[in-house]
Amino acid sequence: MVYTSESAFWYYVGHRLWNAATNEVNESLNPMNVRAAGADVPVEWKSDKAIPWATCCRAYILSKQHISDSGRSHFHAFMRGMSASLGPRGFFDHALQKIMGNVQTPALPNRTLVDSVADTFAAASMSYKIPDDLSEAIHGSVLEWIVTDQVIHSAALLAISTKKYFWDESVDEYGKRRPGWLRRNFSDADKWLFSKHK
Repeated sequence: MVYTSESAFWYYVGHRLWNAATNEVNESLNPMNVRAAGADVPVEWKSDKAIPWATCCRAYILSKQHISDSGRSHFHAFMRGMSASLGPRGFFDHALQKIMGNVQTPALPNRTLVDSVADTFAAASMSYKIPDDLSEAIHGSVLEWIVTDQVIHSAALLAISTKKYFWDESVDEYGKRRPGWLRRNFSDADKWLFSKHK
């Protein structure tokens, strides 16, 4: 059974995505930072900004893979659950709008959905190492470099990827923890989602 119409399921998935990104994202950031330094581009990627963006990007890809044809109730559950799992308030809505905008209007011709999500991650999680007035003058050229550099793009694709069995494991674990309808809808989800499961 798949639980994509339940916001508590997406809340649980959001926490699992965050934990996975926390453990995995530096594998992408290290080559991105080395590449930027080697190309003398004054930008950097740090985990405190990259983790929430990687989490949102991974969540969006999962939603497209598993609920794209399931109707609005599933999408609303996705929005409610993910928004509750990520802070600060409103961040997920902001991130999702940026991701969807870039998917609708790709940076380059022949960009797939996943390519555009990777572009969003690379650009949104980047920070300048120079003052704002200087960064504003070069922002356009830096964005162009980010989306055309193959090292950056490959690392960004890795950052937004979930492990092979992530989805199946999430469904299975949620199903084991999931209580009846009454408790599921009228109790603190943290108490039954994240307590030790026997």
